[in-house]
Amino acid sequence: MTATSIPSEDYDPQAGGLSPFEQAVVGVAVKAGLPAEEARRAVTVPRERDRADLTLPCFPFAKALKRAPGQIAAEVVAAFQPNEWLVAAEAVGPFVNFSLNRAAFARRALEAVDEAYGRSDEGRGKTILVEYGSPNIAKPLLFHHLRSAAIGQALCNLFRWRGYDVVGMTFLGDTGTAFGRLLVGIEKLGEPEDIETFSRTYVEGSKLCNENDAHMERAREWAKRLEEDDPEALRHWEKARRLSLQGFSEIYDWLGTHHDVIDGEKMYVRRAQELVGRLLADGKAEESQGGVVIETGQKTPFLVRKSDGATLYGTRDIVAAIDRWERYAFDRMLYVVDIAQEVHFRQLFAALKRIGCDWAERCAHVAFGQVLIAGSRAKTREGQAVHLVDVLREGERRARAVIDEKNADLADKDAVAKAVGTAAVVFCDVGFPVRKNINFDWDEILSFDGRTGPYLQYVHASACSILRKGGAAGDADPARLEHALEWDLIRRLAEFPAVLGKAAREHEPSLVSSYLYDLAREFRAYHTAGARDASLRVLVDDETMRAARLKLVDAVRHTLANGLRLLGIQPLEEM
Repeated sequence: MTATSIPSEDYDPQAGGLSPFEQAVVGVAVKAGLPAEEARRAVTVPRERDRADLTLPCFPFAKALKRAPGQIAAEVVAAFQPNEWLVAAEAVGPFVNFSLNRAAFARRALEAVDEAYGRSDEGRGKTILVEYGSPNIAKPLLFHHLRSAAIGQALCNLFRWRGYDVVGMTFLGDTGTAFGRLLVGIEKLGEPEDIETFSRTYVEGSKLCNENDAHMERAREWAKRLEEDDPEALRHWEKARRLSLQGFSEIYDWLGTHHDVIDGEKMYVRRAQELVGRLLADGKAEESQGGVVIETGQKTPFLVRKSDGATLYGTRDIVAAIDRWERYAFDRMLYVVDIAQEVHFRQLFAALKRIGCDWAERCAHVAFGQVLIAGSRAKTREGQAVHLVDVLREGERRARAVIDEKNADLADKDAVAKAVGTAAVVFCDVGFPVRKNINFDWDEILSFDGRTGPYLQYVHASACSILRKGGAAGDADPARLEHALEWDLIRRLAEFPAVLGKAAREHEPSLVSSYLYDLAREFRAYHTAGARDASLRVLVDDETMRAARLKLVDAVRHTLANGLRLLGIQPLEEM
């Protein structure tokens, strides 16, 4: 195998695998006597991209070859010959830096970009379940509920784009002691008639339970009665669930969040009770201090039945997981739930293994950081409620004010304002690492400056404006794009499929948002340079250069649009 023997058709640009340029580096390494698989893993894009286009660190080969990395690097350079993909190789200490055939790279990179750019069939035939959103009923959606919904929807979008069969699920908290607290509130305040009144009644019931053990015991009694399908408890439950789902649907539609399956804890109560009996009979659970536990080998056992005979949400989680396995035989199941539940999910997965569910290793917890208000976690039962709809409406109001000031003649200002305001809110959840906490601050959450959803929408709209003025690219030759700013954009565009693959593997939508921000900044730098230097303008008189630059702008537009949609943000053509 030599570098020149690698055919270009080996590379699928949508699959996120090695490009022919990277394969050519591997070919040089093999010619120098290095193992192919290790070379495939080692070849990378350097952080300082002005020094090299690709680099091969030689540390991984030193032990097996019993030679110093610097010596190995020199041997790789000696084996190099220029070819259709690579034009130069240089040893820099233990690294080999390669320079690409830029004309070939530009043609290949830009020809790959279209409305399906980044799609892949890597997940063909595989099923992924994503549980996200999962609010408790009898409460309106609050701002901190957005984290699970936004991250989960972005992951569903990513996996579908990568070819997986995806089942997006929400698992309503519609039973248990929390519902008992609500019924204690109803006993004092009377029956609520809308979701807002249900929420206030829940807060009042929680306050009573916190102040008085007798009220707390009453809440447990109500929870037990609901488990046993007591008619009065069921009547309140059915009303709360119906009104809650109506309210959830309105907000989720606003956000573009869609669940394929809506389940709830209540549907698993009877099966949870039956499961505990079977586990006791099979010796996989044992009685402890009046309750029933599963020993998982961790610090504390996993409690599956309380001393009063009621099950817990952990018991229902076990039954729900078994039911999902039986329904979908999934390859992966992700729980998008805040970081406070990390211990619970470690115990849950360990409990599933203990009772014989060998597929438990396919389950994973996507733990996200918490929403903090004045440095503390937001808690509905204590009345710390920032309603999500209020944040969305405020975002829309602020966006409309900016539009009225800067682009008063914009068509359909209401729709644009809603899309921009929503982008600001959603980006605060998908724009930064999943495990990062969010401190609620109106100005920060709804900022339209810097690294934000509205900024990305604005850059996309700028690209659309250029294309409207310039028309179709026609017969464009990307090899004409030789300026350093153009080369930066081309290389950045080529990274998109690999970024999507990594974001899906690591369950980290912020990798996509970071990529889009870098692409947007580089495009703005290019556009600004054209405003200062007429020779760098996209719409130059030279028709072949104009066509090449329009093709570059169109590639940026496609990539920004695809990435924004994956994040759950609407790309806009005008702002």
